[in-house]
Amino acid sequence: MSEKLRLDKTDRRLLRELQRHGRISNQELAERLNLSPAPCWRRLKKLEDSGVIDRYVALLDRSKIGVRTMAFIQLSLLDHSDDNIAAIDAFVEESPEVVECYAITGTEDYLLRVVAEDVEALERFMMQKLLKLKGVKSTNSSLVLRQKKYTTELPIPESD
Repeated sequence: MSEKLRLDKTDRRLLRELQRHGRISNQELAERLNLSPAPCWRRLKKLEDSGVIDRYVALLDRSKIGVRTMAFIQLSLLDHSDDNIAAIDAFVEESPEVVECYAITGTEDYLLRVVAEDVEALERFMMQKLLKLKGVKSTNSSLVLRQKKYTTELPIPESD
């Protein structure tokens, strides 16, 4: 874990604004924070350089690009050998269908969020790729029926 960066009230407001409005101009951001543009830019640069801001992305509506199916897949390994873990890590990195992957505690070892065009494409992914992967003991899948909330906006504590 990396060390927590101390954020003041203005830093936290800046981060909240950016999470909601990622394409906001520095001028508009400065106005919303009651800063002049130069100090606003310096704060933003400090947050980028320190890694608090990891990257900027566009969030897509997956249904509008034909990616209508989503599932959560819990995966158990045969054992926790370095080879099996490396195989899973490489597989996750090279599989565009896997949009999130977490090593977890409990009876399973990993939790994957997987997207596909349709159920048939999800089945092909599982049967032809995931279940043939070296070291996979079992999977347990949950197909998403309806997405109730989706955000990447993190809650930012009011104080350190």
